[in-house]
Amino acid sequence: MRVTLVLSLLSVAFVSACGGTRATCRPDTCGGCCTLDDRCLAGTSTASCGAGGSLCDTCVGAQVCGVSGRCEAPVTMAFDAGQPDAGAPTTGAITAPSEQWTWVDFPTAVCGNGSPTGLGVNLTSRSSDVIIYLQGGGACWNQATCSLGFATDLDGYDGQQFAGDGIRNQGAFNRTLTTNPFRDASFVFIPYCTGDVHSGDRLAPYGIHHRGAANVRAYLERLKETFPGPRRIFVVGVSAGGFGVQFNYFRFAEAFPQAEVHALADSAQLINPGGGRLAEFISAWGTQQPPGCTNCLQDFTRVPGWLATTWPNRRFALLAFSRDSVLSPFLGLDQMAFEMATTQLLMGEYQTRANLKSYVVDPPMPAHVMLTSLTTRSVMGVSLSSWVGQFVTGAPGWTNVRGP
Repeated sequence: MRVTLVLSLLSVAFVSACGGTRATCRPDTCGGCCTLDDRCLAGTSTASCGAGGSLCDTCVGAQVCGVSGRCEAPVTMAFDAGQPDAGAPTTGAITAPSEQWTWVDFPTAVCGNGSPTGLGVNLTSRSSDVIIYLQGGGACWNQATCSLGFATDLDGYDGQQFAGDGIRNQGAFNRTLTTNPFRDASFVFIPYCTGDVHSGDRLAPYGIHHRGAANVRAYLERLKETFPGPRRIFVVGVSAGGFGVQFNYFRFAEAFPQAEVHALADSAQLINPGGGRLAEFISAWGTQQPPGCTNCLQDFTRVPGWLATTWPNRRFALLAFSRDSVLSPFLGLDQMAFEMATTQLLMGEYQTRANLKSYVVDPPMPAHVMLTSLTTRSVMGVSLSSWVGQFVTGAPGWTNVRGP
């Protein structure tokens, strides 16, 4: 998957920067797949398909390499990428063909290089529910990290890139899967190309437009007109997108005052980075403190509790690995310190609040990103799809789950 690959490269870069030697190819060093001669490949081609440090597989016949890193039959999906249409509206409610992906240009939203971007929609009348998905893909906070590829798509993301992005085939966007709790919702896809976990609002001196939060504000101006009135809106994000969900939740709640706005963050537990890295992030990105969240930019662990108490009738879900191959080096923590910090966060916040729950995997090897296995993963006899389904419906049995 795009997020796993890019941030796994970030992990390797951290090791190299610290003067260590590159480890052999295995799950904690490779987000893609491993070749027989011990090389880590992207794992996204039919000739070398795989994820999470698995052995590269070769797809046969008409098979494609799916987002889960497995060879699978191709998914046929209508899509209107189109060319930029000078006559297309840039304000007001978004209209698009039913149940097919359509790219919508937003001249007021920009990527890291300042080029305009947009979002994807897949609208339906099956229900009034909406899932707004924030994409992940690394982060950067200075000239070195931004130039070394620690964050994806800083050089732009448009409709043509979206047309080829495998994330559109992820389980959460599959309407044919009866185990997908989001299958009857309208889909909104917010791309990630600003390197700031969707939280920035600053042109950095090294030339990168960290405008993730500003983009969210621009998108919401039209989305709130597209989806007015009472309804359920699920703001979902993976990795960098998961951080963006939590930092921007108040903006979504304000934009949809009549809706039930619930949030799910995958592989984005808010624990504090090591050393002075937290201050580096905030300074580089120009991140603004969420209103009423006292000292939250000095202590990330305050954010989940603030969300739960400020919106007691909304649900906040976390999917997490206790040992994470991507977040640990990103936050400057070794795996033991990362696991301890994760456990402290869970015990201090998620175990004590009724509307704040977690689904946590203790993996044999550090791993990252869980939604790609939405319909296949199970922990302690609880399937991930059923747990997310309880989050969606607010079922009384929704509770914390943790296990191997």
